[in-house]
Order: sequence, then structure tokens, then C-alpha cells
Amino acid sequence: MPWMKTAIAFAVSASILWILFKRIDAGKVVYLIANSNFTLIILAIFISLSVNIFLGAVKWRSILSGLKYNLSFREVFYIRSGCLPLKVIFPLKSSELLKAFYLKRRDRIPAARAVSSIVLDKTLNILTLMIIFLIGLFATKIALPRVFALSALLLITLFLFSTSAQGIVTKIAGSMHPKMRELSAALLSAFSEIKIKKKLYLIVLSFVYQMSEIVNVYILFRAMSIPVPFVETLVFVPLIIIVNNIPITTLGLGTREGLVILLFRQYGPASALLGAGILVSFIEHVIPVLFGLFFVRYFIGGFTESEKRIPCKEILF
Repeated sequence: MPWMKTAIAFAVSASILWILFKRIDAGKVVYLIANSNFTLIILAIFISLSVNIFLGAVKWRSILSGLKYNLSFREVFYIRSGCLPLKVIFPLKSSELLKAFYLKRRDRIPAARAVSSIVLDKTLNILTLMIIFLIGLFATKIALPRVFALSALLLITLFLFSTSAQGIVTKIAGSMHPKMRELSAALLSAFSEIKIKKKLYLIVLSFVYQMSEIVNVYILFRAMSIPVPFVETLVFVPLIIIVNNIPITTLGLGTREGLVILLFRQYGPASALLGAGILVSFIEHVIPVLFGLFFVRYFIGGFTESEKRIPCKEILF
């Protein structure tokens, strides 16, 4: 029933946006976007494409190299870019798994180890979001509980660096079923095999990756003349990113705009905040997907064509 789940995600996004535009003057939103600072919007687009497309490929390639799979930057770039449009079609972020199966088919990387590289990538993103969130909390007087964020940060850090913690998970999985032990070990291989120095480097890349969206939100607030303090974006934007990773909408559309209006309501009218939210969704998520359309046929070709015929290989090497 994957198509049903995709349709539901589209429906949820459409419904939330319909409710927002029913309550907020759509004409005013369009007017405010049309009269926003175009130079800042271009800057935000440049940052989005540079980080989401290029830095994202650098980070994932570095994870794969830590697992002793030395793919070229171009191949990783094509895989990530070509997979982006499929996020709209495949529900519950299952499009991420397609990258793993592509690697298994084209580069003979075991699927579980390829999935492990993706799991580590996402874990690093959550870790750095927690770091940014805590920096924002300690820099402001916002009354949000710090204990949960600190606990989450410590647990993720322990799991990332402690082979003992990883071993406990493997043992628990093995107690459920013998084959689960082998599978969990493979899925956690990126956590256990990549050296500490490489992990620290990956944390820096992930920090830059996550900070780029926060900086872009701040830039787009400025483009819409909404005077939000930067330190408050450090607190609220990570929360928005985490919520939008819950796969209930398409590309986070609807929930992102609603949260922007809710969390930053003291700094501007709802029409301006909705406009800012739409710009964030378009620049940070829709534009990368549109960019990926130029590479999607090469990605799909990895599943449908033979090793000799796939044009991606000819271009990459």
C-alpha cells in the first residue's frame, strides 16, 4: 500500500496549507513574497544547493570511505541527487533505502552496510541538531526543558562512540532472533568501524549541514522583514526540522509553515511568517528536488540497465 501512504502524505500537506490560507489572506502573502529582498533569497538558494547537494555528497562519501568503500565524488553526487525527486513519491522516507539498494546492485556493497551508512548519516544530523538546540537554549531565556535535550545528546554520543553500547543493542537483537544479531551488527557496522577521528570530522560536516538550514531560515526572515533574533532560530528551527522528519507530510509541507507561524508569532504578522515558511520549504526542499530531476534517469538506470549500458558509469568514470 505504498501509493496509499504517499497519497495520504500529499493530502495531509494539502489540508494543512488549505487551512492556513483559509485563515490568512493569500493575496497579502503573495504580495509580501513578491516584495521581499530578492538578493537575500538568491543567497539562500545558493547556500541551499551548495550544502544540500554538494556538502551532503561529501559527507556521505566520507562515511562510505570509512567503511572501506571508495566511491568517486561524482558517483555519490549522482546517487544522492538522482534519489531526491523520489522522496516525493516514496512514503515514510523509504526513498533513502533506494540509495542502499543502488549501491548493492551497482557497486557490490552489501545492502545492510549501505543502510548502515545512511543510518549513521541521520544519527549525526540528530546529534548536531541537539548541539545547536542546546547552544540556543543556553544563549536565550526561552523556558524549554534542557534535561531531555541533554539526555538525548549524551545517549546519541554514547551510542556513536561506545562499542559496548552498540554491542548491547546487538545482543538484545540477537535475543529476539539469531538472525537479528547478524543483521543488527551489519546495520551498526558504520558506528563500530569508522574511527573516532573520522567521526569527529563527520560531526563537523553535519554541524555545517544542519546550521545551513538554520542560517537560511534567518536570512529568509530578514528577506521578509521579520526581526527574529538569530539565537532564537537556534532553538526553534531544530525543533521544526525534527518534527518535519516525522513522515506524515510531503517534504514537510504544511507542518513547516504552521510551526513557523506558531513558534515565531511574536515577531511578525501571520501573513509574513507564512510567506517565510513557504520560502523555506521551496528553497530548502523543493529546489533540491527539482535539481535532482536532472539526474534521476541515471539513478533509475542503475536498477533497470545492465552494467555496460548504464550511462551513469560512462559519465562518472
